Amino acid sequence: MQNINKILPLLLAGILTACGGSSDPAPTVSDTEAGLGHDVTQVPSAAVTFYLPEFADASGTLTVTEVSSRETQEFTVSDLNQQTVTLDAGRLYQFEFSPGAGRVLCPRKLGCGRALRDDPNDLNGNDEIDFAEPVSADVSYSLAAKPVAGQNQLYFSSYATLLSESTLDSTVLSLTNTPIYHLSHSRLNKSLQAEYAAQAFTYADIMRQLNTQGSEGDVIPPLSDAFDLAYTSNDYTLWQTYINEVNQYFMEELLDEKGSKLFAGVVDQVLLMTNEAMQLQDIETLKDSETVFNNNLLNHFRDSLGVVRLQEEKYSAELDVKLSEIERLVSNEVAQESFLVLSEAVYDVVNNVSPARNSEPGSYQVGDLDIVFTTEPSFAWRVTGTNREFEVSMDVTSSEWRKSPTLGDRISASGVVSVRKGNVSLEADLSDIFLLFDGSFDADNLQMATGTSRFAGKVSLQTAASTTKADMRLRLNRVLSPRNTVESIIANLRLRGDFETVNQVTPVTVYAAEQSPFEFDTMLDLVFGLHVDFDLKGAPDFQLQLAADPANFTNLNSAEISYLLGGKVMQLDVRRSGDNNSIVAQGKDGYWLDVKQKGRNFTGGYYYGDQLIGDVKTVRGIPGVLFPDGSFESLF
Repeated sequence: MQNINKILPLLLAGILTACGGSSDPAPTVSDTEAGLGHDVTQVPSAAVTFYLPEFADASGTLTVTEVSSRETQEFTVSDLNQQTVTLDAGRLYQFEFSPGAGRVLCPRKLGCGRALRDDPNDLNGNDEIDFAEPVSADVSYSLAAKPVAGQNQLYFSSYATLLSESTLDSTVLSLTNTPIYHLSHSRLNKSLQAEYAAQAFTYADIMRQLNTQGSEGDVIPPLSDAFDLAYTSNDYTLWQTYINEVNQYFMEELLDEKGSKLFAGVVDQVLLMTNEAMQLQDIETLKDSETVFNNNLLNHFRDSLGVVRLQEEKYSAELDVKLSEIERLVSNEVAQESFLVLSEAVYDVVNNVSPARNSEPGSYQVGDLDIVFTTEPSFAWRVTGTNREFEVSMDVTSSEWRKSPTLGDRISASGVVSVRKGNVSLEADLSDIFLLFDGSFDADNLQMATGTSRFAGKVSLQTAASTTKADMRLRLNRVLSPRNTVESIIANLRLRGDFETVNQVTPVTVYAAEQSPFEFDTMLDLVFGLHVDFDLKGAPDFQLQLAADPANFTNLNSAEISYLLGGKVMQLDVRRSGDNNSIVAQGKDGYWLDVKQKGRNFTGGYYYGDQLIGDVKTVRGIPGVLFPDGSFESLF
């Protein structure tokens, strides 16, 4: 097949034509020979290892079933995280693990609430269920995966269990080259991301069952019911509580001074990957792999370059314009701060004027905010004034106020809040305002109250160049700094809606979190994950995911991006240093391409797992893959 006429230069315009060489046509891949010179009857071997979150006993029974033949193997293991199983690559397997102890441990470092009287789970007798003490929750562990040649790591979690029951494939959601819980070709940071995701998915299941932040008498339906409603009926009412708990885990990790040292380096990728995986739409089913030795990834790689245009060291003109406008929004420091001001104003007003302080109806002032507080027919605050040099307007009503010296005061509310500074305005219609304070209020020192806040609703963010109308979910934490002051930290933020400028109206989802919450400086240090559905010329289904500092979305000198094009997923890792450049492209089912370029010379390999399918070489001035049968296919 003649692909030479479609060749695009790799990194600099005209680099291939400047290479010189023979004018004879380069050899091409033969359409007649299957396997590209490999033995198509060969079934490569896959080594499979496992990761089980620390909330369960790692000893027990592992059952492995090949789906097509129903052939089953059973292993008794003392530590699942040290177990290796050898299987045939490309086959679809179901994996089930039954912990020996059959008990679940409290996953929350702050503990899982008060213990019952004479509770056997209260191992140290302090009337609290502490971290790693047993809790009354039921968690099952299973997953479905297609191991690839060489090393594979599978991550058990409650989310993997939900997908496993219907052998659903999460690759089109998280834009990963294998399901979100399966790593093949990977680096250390990918393993960290997968571990945090598995921990969060399982933590959320346990905490949802325990309902520590809910009301007594709440009926908690099985997680599988919430999953089915979201997947089959697009009803996220129950599933959203699970998503909330997943993000609660990320917030607690980020705000744990010891734990955040590792998590801070991957928080943007983890927020993006896990939250997108939980959207549950357009999921396909997992099936056995096609012929192991194929060139499908090469075809997809070549097709996608016309959209992404990595070879010009920047995105294509159309994509660059649209992405640059989003970059300008997320790097706008006033726009970033507007979310902090909005949530902080609500928190401070309720903190200082409230039933906890025995506040009577009337007028109050907190800082530069003027407050009119009423108690009939419900608690309500009407606020005007300024906060952090933003104009603030607020009308909030509380539907619930719980006072508890042990569990902390909890406030549920709703309302309309707006903040404005210069040409930036943020208007929010909040259906869910949830404030949870650590312990009870100290009436003599209310300004030192700390806790967590959750905000959800519709927002409109207006700047001089754009309008973003979105569903917002925001977590604000108030923590005591080493200077004995209470600081506000955006633990995570999600905006899902439409981004509009004169050039585009684009569906976009933005995730953000403070990367260094313990620095306690006055500047926000938000990192961002981005999922965008771009309707591009020639690529109407193009979806892009990337995580980066807010000013580096369009920087292709060093980038990790994932995208969906033509229904196929591609992950790209781009690194450039002078004349030395590299691209690692990962495609569906564990195929990947390693291209290294130094000047006019290209080297590398095309792989399935760790099995080399073809060598990247420069033949007669053309970079491509040379296969064992002597055929050659250009890369660009």
